[in-house]
Amino acid sequence: MTTKFKPNANEKLIQLLMHIASADEPLTAHVLSEQTGMPSSSVYRYLVILKNWNLIEESPRQSCYSIGPAALQLLRNFQRFSPLSSGVHQVLQRLQQQTGEMAAYLVPVGFRALCMARIDSPHALRCAYEEGQSQPLVRGASAKVILAHLPESRILGTLYHFGITEPDAVEQWLKELAQIKEEGYAISTSEYDPGVSGVAAPVFSGNKIVGAVSIMAPEDRVQKRKHAIIFSVLQAARGLPPAA
Repeated sequence: MTTKFKPNANEKLIQLLMHIASADEPLTAHVLSEQTGMPSSSVYRYLVILKNWNLIEESPRQSCYSIGPAALQLLRNFQRFSPLSSGVHQVLQRLQQQTGEMAAYLVPVGFRALCMARIDSPHALRCAYEEGQSQPLVRGASAKVILAHLPESRILGTLYHFGITEPDAVEQWLKELAQIKEEGYAISTSEYDPGVSGVAAPVFSGNKIVGAVSIMAPEDRVQKRKHAIIFSVLQAARGLPPAA
């Protein structure tokens, strides 16, 4: 039996920030309230805090909000100190050569999976996916394999965020995620982009899930070499994350 998830004030603040960061365009407070389910009064209160810390900016003409200059400090720190750069690209390069398909490394950020690195496929027909692009943690193999290994409270919070609140629906999701966790990998087709299949495996630091390594390719090419691709993805995941 599951319990209903209720985010606290700190989680709501971070949720609002990540919602703005993942949007394709600046958002108004009204739209933010509708999309997050937060009361307008709470949204405005959190927006003031985020603006004071320069984490977001407000367009004075349209009263829309986008990510602010403090994000540059976060990016600079990540680029200087993250152990990802060389090791991840080496593993992804090997995976791309083994499968012939685009290889990517994604990490959980809030309620989404963010692409940190990718190596393109040499095929003319290939998946278009960029570094910095993100997807909901409820769509696609990479996202689901991460979600499956998160603590149950965070799983419930993610489902709640995306409007999955009916008990039967929640139980069905928990069963699917439990199966993914047991099998050690996830496969999806047309969950994020039509006709595109993904195969993903979890990446751990100790016992903690830190990301997922995956390939993304047209469905027919994945089906033809599914077992070989799964083996290569699992092998790549065991080589990540690289040592700091």
